Amino acid sequence: MTNTLIISDIQIKERTAIHDNIDPKLIYPDIKMAQDMYIAKTCGTALFEKLQSIVDNGTQNDAENVHYKRLLDEYIPDALMYYVLSELVISVSYQLSNKGVMRKQSENTEIPSKSELDSLSSMYKNRAEFYDERLKLYLIEWAPTRFPEYLNPGNKADTIFPDTTSFTMPVYLGDDECNPYCNKGGFTAKPYTE
Repeated sequence: MTNTLIISDIQIKERTAIHDNIDPKLIYPDIKMAQDMYIAKTCGTALFEKLQSIVDNGTQNDAENVHYKRLLDEYIPDALMYYVLSELVISVSYQLSNKGVMRKQSENTEIPSKSELDSLSSMYKNRAEFYDERLKLYLIEWAPTRFPEYLNPGNKADTIFPDTTSFTMPVYLGDDECNPYCNKGGFTAKPYTE
């Protein structure tokens, strides 16, 4: 993976609640981290690297990249922006300096508590997961004809295979005796009867 950013700080500022006065150098690390941790996991290594290459080379508008452009314009930015916001809530609130970790404060503002920051971060992450789910469903539907890289992410030791699930919440449904839909940890369909 390269250091090519799929979205810019300007796009985030235009489309979210981030103020224009936030220094871009505070945003860039979270963009890079969010796209590497979340978008690369959604797309898989080969597709993610293809998208970075298209952005890096400025070939989004080339005829052969029309389907990738749609991903870059309509599906990835919303998920990525909210993943970035979920991380920025904490990273912008605390700064590292030669005196240690410091929390920014001005005389005309009230500083939210850590639990309020966590709640805000969680809200943004929920939004990101919503858009990420849309991205995944689009990729699953169109991968065979438009995005072959999604189906063939690579075979190196550091290859990231696409994650086809978004929302993760472990739910225990009980064993076979308690739940007829559960089959030793895997789900089975209940036979249809009239």
